[in-house]
Order: sequence, then C-alpha cells, then structure tokens
Amino acid sequence: MIALAFRKLRQCELLLTSGVSLFVRGAAAFSAFGVSVVIGRQLGAIESGYYFLAFSVITFFAAISRVGLDNTVLRYVGAAFSERSWSVVKSVAARSLAVAALVSSVVMLLLYAFADFLSVKLFGKPELASVLIGMAPGVIGVALFTLLAMVFQGLHKVVLSVFILNISTNIFLVLGIALLDISNAFQMAFAFSIAALLTALFGGFVLWMMAGGVSFQKKCSEHGAEKVQSFVNWLPLFQSCMPLWVVVIMQQLVQWSGQFVAGAYVDSEALAQLAAAQRTAMLTSFILMAVNLVLAPRFAALYKQRKMVELRKLSMMSVRLMIFFSFPLVVVMLGFPELFMRLFGEGFSEGAYLLQILVIGQFINVATGSVGYLLSMSGHETDLRNTVLVSGPIALVLAFALTPVWGATGSAVATAVAVGTQNLLAVWQVKRRLGFNTLVFWRN
Repeated sequence: MIALAFRKLRQCELLLTSGVSLFVRGAAAFSAFGVSVVIGRQLGAIESGYYFLAFSVITFFAAISRVGLDNTVLRYVGAAFSERSWSVVKSVAARSLAVAALVSSVVMLLLYAFADFLSVKLFGKPELASVLIGMAPGVIGVALFTLLAMVFQGLHKVVLSVFILNISTNIFLVLGIALLDISNAFQMAFAFSIAALLTALFGGFVLWMMAGGVSFQKKCSEHGAEKVQSFVNWLPLFQSCMPLWVVVIMQQLVQWSGQFVAGAYVDSEALAQLAAAQRTAMLTSFILMAVNLVLAPRFAALYKQRKMVELRKLSMMSVRLMIFFSFPLVVVMLGFPELFMRLFGEGFSEGAYLLQILVIGQFINVATGSVGYLLSMSGHETDLRNTVLVSGPIALVLAFALTPVWGATGSAVATAVAVGTQNLLAVWQVKRRLGFNTLVFWRN
C-alpha cells in the first residue's frame, strides 16, 4: 500500500510538472511566433526574407558549434541530479561551455570572412551579406545559451530552461524593436545578436550563482547529501557527443535545408513565406518540446536504474498527452492556413499551402513521441546517429530535386518528408533497442 501510494504521488508530481512545462513551453512557442509576426510586419516580405534566411544560417552554425554537446550535457546533468552529484554538474557545464565558446568564436570569424561568398556564390543574394555580418555574433550567444538551457533542464528547472532557450532572447529583441528605429534586415540581425549575447550572459550569471552553492545546496539538502564527489573527464564527454554531433548536423539539415536550397532558387518574398510557414507549423510541436523538457532527464535516470517497465509506461503516457493537445491545432492549421499566414502582413498569405504541407510533417514528429531523447538518454547515440544519417541526406537530396521544379513548394515537401522519415526510423530503433513501439500509443 505504501509503495502504491508513493507511486501515485510520483505520478501526480509528474503530471503537475508536465502541466507547468506545457504552459511555459506553450507561452514560449507562441511568443516566438509572435516575434516572427512582428518582424514580418516591421520589415515586410522582402527584407524579412533576408532576415529569416540569415537566422536559419546562424541557427545551423550555432548548432554545429555545440559539437553535439546538447544531449550529452542533458544526459550527464540529469543523471547527476538524480544522484545529487553537484560536482559532476559543474564539471560537465564548465567543459561544455568552454568548448562551445571556443568553437562558436571561430565560426563567427569565418562567417565574417565568408559572408560575401555565402551571399553571392551560394544564395545568389548580395544583399544578404550585411545581414549575415550583423547576425554573426549571435552564433556565440545561441551556442552558449542553448547549452545553459540544457544544464537547467537536467536540473529539472523547467521554467528557467525554457526562459533561457526560448523567451529571453525574444524579450530583448522586442525591447530593441520598441526602443530603436529598426527599418531593415541588417539592423534587425544586429539587434538579434545583442539579444542572444545578453541571454547567454544572463544564463551564465544564474548558473554561476547556483554553482556558488546558495540555491543548489538548499535543493540538495531537501534530497539528502551529495552521494558522489566526482568529475567527468574530457574523454567520456567526447565519446558521447561525437556521435551526437553528426546527429545535430543531420537534424539541422532536416530542419533548415529546405530554406537553404530555397534561398538559392526562389526570390526573397517566397523565401519569407516559406520561413513564416515553417515557424507557424512548428507551433504544433511545442507540446513535444514541453514534454521533453520534463521527461528527458527522467529517461536518463530510469534507464540508468534499469527501470525499463517504468520507462515504457512513461513514454507511452507522454505520446497520448502530446497527440491529445496537438491534434486540434493541426486540424485548424490544415483547414484555415490563410488565417495564420495573414498575421505576418502583406505578401504572406500566398504561402498558406506551404503551411499545410509542413504541418503534416510536424504532426508526425509529435505523434511518434520523444524517440530521439529515448535513444540519446539511454546511451544509444550511435543508433540515433544512424537514423539521421538517412533523414539528413533525404532532406538535402529532395530539396535539390524538388525546389528547382516546384520552388518553395518543393522545399516544403522535402522538409515534411525528411521530418517524417527521421521520426519513423527512430521509432524502429526504439523498438529494437528498448522493446516498445511508441506508435501504438493506445496500449498501456
């Protein structure tokens, strides 16, 4: 009876935490969408096309700059938190941030040096060069605050993690738009860079305060004394993150290759429509991101403790939750796409059909569950790598094959197919390695 009551209490705690995460992540998703709407209206379709393309480039290179440490940090910090080992948390955070700061600084300098080449030779848009230069410092900010958010997520500080990852930069950017006379894509790009760097500084300050022992020692005293006094060396970190680095690159190709290829074949206005449609479609997957915030550290802890039955039940419950919340939004987007696209301003509603294509891929992403995190948090990074080594090239090949023929429509189809392929392959890998199929969500 006592064990049953304890299990019920833990389930209630999980539901409460998931509810808080859902609310915060939903607020973050819609705030990001709102900022995109503001940018579209502020700059117009042509200038915002340059901005969104530069944003995609910066996001891609910031992900590369993290050398696959995202899930490695989350995995190690999540497991260390369950064992109350703050020394492991500090060593993982310090080493990961140092690597990301070094690599992202080099990438920023390369972007400065090759901005003209990328703009003219790769995308055929000379006007893009100044926008890339203005957004280049943002590579450092995005790389660092993303890893900081992973640290906070591993510490089960969901609200703080979401704030750092998705809200803080938008707040700083909106303040810049309100206070400054921003009228072109370069100015907006530079404002984003400042906002991203301020977010990284804020997140670093909060972590530094926690590492000083004030807030975290109180948290540890609630759970008992720290069990393990140890550090994580460089070798196990790199052994974990190297396969994941390939995963990150391929995942970024799945997400952004459609826009990259479209940047070379379509005009800025069509590119802006594609970018707006993709940002809108991603609203449907906010529930997946919200649930992942809560569950990813728990996946790591349950697998490490070999509690496979609990891991399966938790995974299946999360899939049902995600489908329940996302399905109504998917139906509305499929039925009334112009309603959403018109929010971005004049010249965007023509891309309504792009939203319909992209939202199908995002719904597959949600309906398959947290398969990527299940693999990476259980130590099967190589299987996840093998999965994206298929979906990444599919995205690139389809984009190059379809965009010259169908324009932005081809890019949207390529992205949707690649997203669906990636997640369905990951479902198969989870079944093979962990013994359950997340697609049969109706089973207990």
